[in-house]
Amino acid sequence: MGNSPSKNELNAAITTNSHANSNSSNGIAGDELNGDLDEKSAAAATSLSTNLNNKHKQRSHNINVNALPQPTKNSRSSPLTGASPYDLEISAQMARCLSNFTNNSDDLLFSSSLGSECSLSSSTTPPIANATGKVPQENQSRMSLDPIFEISQESTPTPATPTLPTAFPLKEEHLISKRGRKESTQSSGSSQGDPLDVDIDEVINNLIEAGLSRSFSKKICVSNHDMKIICAKAREVFLSQPTLLELAAPVKIVGDIHGQFYDLLRIFKLCGSPPSSNFLFLGDYVDRGKQSLETMILLLCFKIKYPENFFLLRGNHECANITKQYGFYDECKRRTSSSKIWKAFVDVFNTLPIAATIGNKIFCVHGGLSPHLTNLSQINSIQRPTDVPESGILSDLLWSDPDADILAWKENDRGVSYCFGKRVINKFCKHFQFDLIVRAHMVVEDGYEFFNNRKLVTVFSAPNYCGEFDNYGAVMSVDKGLMCSFDLLKPDK
Repeated sequence: MGNSPSKNELNAAITTNSHANSNSSNGIAGDELNGDLDEKSAAAATSLSTNLNNKHKQRSHNINVNALPQPTKNSRSSPLTGASPYDLEISAQMARCLSNFTNNSDDLLFSSSLGSECSLSSSTTPPIANATGKVPQENQSRMSLDPIFEISQESTPTPATPTLPTAFPLKEEHLISKRGRKESTQSSGSSQGDPLDVDIDEVINNLIEAGLSRSFSKKICVSNHDMKIICAKAREVFLSQPTLLELAAPVKIVGDIHGQFYDLLRIFKLCGSPPSSNFLFLGDYVDRGKQSLETMILLLCFKIKYPENFFLLRGNHECANITKQYGFYDECKRRTSSSKIWKAFVDVFNTLPIAATIGNKIFCVHGGLSPHLTNLSQINSIQRPTDVPESGILSDLLWSDPDADILAWKENDRGVSYCFGKRVINKFCKHFQFDLIVRAHMVVEDGYEFFNNRKLVTVFSAPNYCGEFDNYGAVMSVDKGLMCSFDLLKPDK
C-alpha cells in the first residue's frame, strides 16, 4: 500500500543473474541466491509469473529504487486519502472529553529479500541501552550510517495462512514445567513466600499456553493479585528510565497491537523472543481487540524481566479516558470483576516513556511531530506519571498524523492535535540530524507505508485489524549497521 512495492512489481525486479545478485547490498551469499531454480523457473521469474510460495527456501531479489510504485489512490488508510473510519476515532466530542485531563506534574537505498522467515536464536542479544537509557560507547561509531532498507515476508499471499506450532519456541527459562512448579512449592514447605511477589516466568508460561490454544476464556489465567503486583513492578521500571529513550541497534520495532494477543505471539515466533531479540513497541496495546489484558500483562512481564532489552512507548490509547471509550475499561470490569485492575493499568500507562531514538539517526514515536517541539530535551522534561493533556507536546507526539496534501500544519480531522506536511518532516530531520521517523497510529494495508521520500514510515502490527480490514501486520528490524527490514504477518482469518 502507499509507497510500498506491490507483489507483482517485486517479481518484476527479479534478476536472472544469480552471480550478480551475490554482490548486491543485502549481503546474501551466491549459493543462497541460486537456491534450486532451474531454467524453467528462471524463465517464469523473468516473465513476472514466479510464484514465491515456498517460504522455507530463502531467495533474494533486487529492487530498483527508482521503479518503486507511487502511492495507490484507493488506499483505505493512506495519508493521501485521509484516515480510515477507525483512524478518525476522535470527534470534537471526544476532544472535549480529553479536556478533563491536565498535565499533572535525499532518498534511501532499498533492497529486498522475500520468502524468509526469522527463526529464534539461542544467543542473548546485548542490551541496547544502559540503565539510564544511553547508547553504549561502543555503538557511537555507527551513528553516521544512513539506514538501508530490506523487505521480508513471513509468507507470500498464495500459501495458506501458517499456523503456530503446538509448542511455542520461547527460551527454556520462560517455559516452566508444571512438575517444576510443584517441586518448587513442596520445597518451600508451608511458607507462602512474599505476598508482594509474583512468579514472572510462570505468568509468561501460562499466558503463552492459553494464547496458543486460541480458545478465548472470560476468565484470564492471571489472578487479580498478580496483575496488581505486575503493574506496580512495571511502574518502578518505567520511572527508572528516561521519557526519551536513547537506544542502540539491533532492535525490532512493533506498531499497534490493539489487544490481538495471538498476533502478538506470532510476532515473537517470527522475530524471536526476548532477550534473543531486542524490542521497541510504539504503543496502542489495548482497546478494540478482545484480549487486551493478556497482551498488556505479557508485555509488562517481559519489561520487568528484561528492562534493558524490551521497551514500550506510550500510544494515544494508553490513556484513561480513551480506554473507557474503546473497550479496555469494559474488558477489565467484565473479566476481572474489578475496576481497580483497570486503575492499576492506567497508573502504568501514566509512566510510559514517550519517544525513542535509535543510533541517533532514527526517531520513534507513536503519533508524530509537534509544532511546539524545538529541542528533544523538552520530551525528557515531561514529568511522569502524567495523564494525556488536551494539547501540547505530549498530546501531539501521541496523536498527530502526516498529510501529503499540506506542507506545514493544519488541524487534525481526529479532533485532537495536528496534521503535518513534508516541509515539517524535512525541517525536523535536518535540525535533529535524523534520517528517518518511525511512527504507528494508523492502519496501513501492507503493514508499513512510507511517506515523503521515505523520510517517514508508518508501522502497523495488527493484521486483519478488528476483523474488518484485510491488512498485513509488519515489524521493522534495525540491525547493527542501521539497515532496516520488514517482517510481514499475513492476515489470519
